[in-house]
Amino acid sequence: MAIIIILTFVCYTDIRCRKITNATTLLIFSLSLLLAFHHPEDLSLTLLLLLFCLGFVLSIVGVIGAGDVKLVCALSTGLSTTEMGNFLFLTGMAGISLSLFTCLYYRLFSKQNVITVPYGVAIYSGYWL
Repeated sequence: MAIIIILTFVCYTDIRCRKITNATTLLIFSLSLLLAFHHPEDLSLTLLLLLFCLGFVLSIVGVIGAGDVKLVCALSTGLSTTEMGNFLFLTGMAGISLSLFTCLYYRLFSKQNVITVPYGVAIYSGYWL
């Protein structure tokens, strides 16, 4: 329940400022570590490291924000390998609809040429689902 409350705050700051702070990510990581103790035999550190490295490369290229990568890795820490696959799939599905909605919003209501997607909302949705 605490993770969901913190994720709600993360969504607010991501929509409002396009920022996911290190403090909230660290807090979520700490709570996820507590969840990881429920199924320590099913944790995949290799998959988590691969996810972090891939996210790091994507953030350097500019495809996704570094805060989003840190948030996904922090949330994935407390998930089993099956749950992690479901989480990433559902986050991607939520991200598609969020991206389409954001592009439509910018097209209709904004004068800015640069479109940024608050992907923390999709991460929250994928985790919640």
